[in-house]
Amino acid sequence: MRFAMLLLSLVVAAGCGPAASKTDARLEKFFVEWLQGHGETKIVTDAKGVGLEGNPARLRASIYGSERQQDGGYVVETEFRMTLPGGAEIVEFVAGIGDSEDAAIDDSMVNFTLTTFHVVYKAFLNPNDPHQTIKEVAIGGKPRQVAFGDLFLRGEQGINADLNAMQPSIEDALGGLALSDGPHWIKIVYGQHNKAPTIVAVTLDNNDQLELTEKIKQLDWPKHDGFYMVKQFIVIK
Repeated sequence: MRFAMLLLSLVVAAGCGPAASKTDARLEKFFVEWLQGHGETKIVTDAKGVGLEGNPARLRASIYGSERQQDGGYVVETEFRMTLPGGAEIVEFVAGIGDSEDAAIDDSMVNFTLTTFHVVYKAFLNPNDPHQTIKEVAIGGKPRQVAFGDLFLRGEQGINADLNAMQPSIEDALGGLALSDGPHWIKIVYGQHNKAPTIVAVTLDNNDQLELTEKIKQLDWPKHDGFYMVKQFIVIK
């Protein structure tokens, strides 16, 4: 139960603390090494962040908050930002937990990698990336190109939820959105405990999207007595 309440507090607190004044060089190195690991050789690091030569998109991150827990462990919140070629900016707050502050930072980077990095990399840096697929989805009556991140599950030991079956319902929920041309991004967070929702939050272009939040809440999520939390990051082109 302690793990459940810890994860719940991370979501509720996301984005509420004072912004860090300094970008962590360790996080900059994380971006560079990730891009190198995906075969990129023309990596640019400048005052705007990390990116690729000939592409104005830039990634940067900072430690937004760090708190030591009573048991000696740490909760860290990392603020990831990506400036898009058109000037818009994706802002993604990602939590991490660990026995030390360094371990919690590592955990936040793993979270970002498993949920968000491939999606934004495919959409804005390397359209030929084979690790991420693009799917055509009707949104607002128009066909749109959409990159769906994996449905990332964290929960109490023994939780085994089949989330692949949720994807068609999520796509249907997106269909009612009225979106302008150009890129948009969505973050879905769903938490459940004792077979009832504990936290449901959906943002569109960094802002709360209440109508879509209610639709996501009403989906037929797997029921469990224990606690679990799901996150998905989506880019619409």
